[in-house]
Amino acid sequence: MNEHFDCRDDLDLLIAQALAEEPVLQAPPSLLESIEARLDIAELRAHEERRFRISMTSLLVIFVAALTVAGLSLWFTNLSVLYSEGVSGGKGLFDYYLTAFRMSFSSYQGSYSLAGGLFFSISAVAILAALQIHKMPHSD
Repeated sequence: MNEHFDCRDDLDLLIAQALAEEPVLQAPPSLLESIEARLDIAELRAHEERRFRISMTSLLVIFVAALTVAGLSLWFTNLSVLYSEGVSGGKGLFDYYLTAFRMSFSSYQGSYSLAGGLFFSISAVAILAALQIHKMPHSD
């Protein structure tokens, strides 16, 4: 096996001696530009992958925190009793708002779904516009 490496070293030496007299050629400018563009794309891809990992991790943390807070609030309070019996002190502010909310939905005729649809469509357009504006500096 050592003889194999010796033959390779001799061959490398012969190639180096044969090419020593040849002039070193410069790479064409288009090749350099192409390589730089690919490096920029690889850098942007790595940045986006890192950003995606961070956003998914933060989303998971927020989701777990929301579930934990909801579980703790259900554990420390008895919300079904608060909903059915009201708060202590008779007809408190919670009961007033609950009654007003029930009365406003008792005469429902569809305007809430129209207003809700309008609100959600405007929100969706705003979110899409924000995402497109954020994406613009990284586009070609």
